[in-house]
Amino acid sequence: MIKAVIFDKDGTLLDFDAFWVNVSVKAISSVLAEFLAENVSVEEVLSAYGVNKGITDIDGVLCKGTYAQMGDILYDILSSRGYNFSRQEVTTAVVSAYNENSGAGEIKPTCGDLFDILSRLKEMGVKLAVVTTDNLLITEKCLKSLGVYEMFDKIYTDDGKTPVKPNPDAALEFCKEFNIDKENVVMVGDTMTDVKFARSAGIKVFGLYKTKENREKLLPYADKVIKSISELLSVVK
Repeated sequence: MIKAVIFDKDGTLLDFDAFWVNVSVKAISSVLAEFLAENVSVEEVLSAYGVNKGITDIDGVLCKGTYAQMGDILYDILSSRGYNFSRQEVTTAVVSAYNENSGAGEIKPTCGDLFDILSRLKEMGVKLAVVTTDNLLITEKCLKSLGVYEMFDKIYTDDGKTPVKPNPDAALEFCKEFNIDKENVVMVGDTMTDVKFARSAGIKVFGLYKTKENREKLLPYADKVIKSISELLSVVK
């Protein structure tokens, strides 16, 4: 019996490419301009982040990584071109640029009936949480724009306190706070990081896929693969 559902945010609740590809173009452009890096292209950095032709690879750092990891990648690119900025300078610039350009992204749900689905789950007495590697500022903005912020009993972000996925601490803390056995909890996410997070915590995991390629990547490792989170309703019942 499912008594709690932990959701990833990007690619699970929020359409990933519609938001993050647009934000990334603006953010990367801003950082490159700040560092006067004229011989580094936005397309080169996007490709290194796992974005090609506007589609994000679920194994890419933009999809499954952290701002620190994105900063590291850009730092390596800049260093290879002879720029002498510190790793911390680059990472700080990346975080700032993403925050400042978050308005460039289109915020839309992965399914049209997201609010209704979460409402039904709440009516069934299911506890809901979000665990994301995104920061608190953008997470709150996205969830409020989707109209679902108040639905969640807990929201875990990359706040410098709780270790990020795939570290299982957020899931374990959630289970403990609400006194829910791990066998009654399911993680819903679209990346292998979500799968590893769930497995490390000892909870079930449903892989949410957008493309055939993503489905094939998730299928061998998830307990179930689903095309839409609306499929959760039949499972919880």
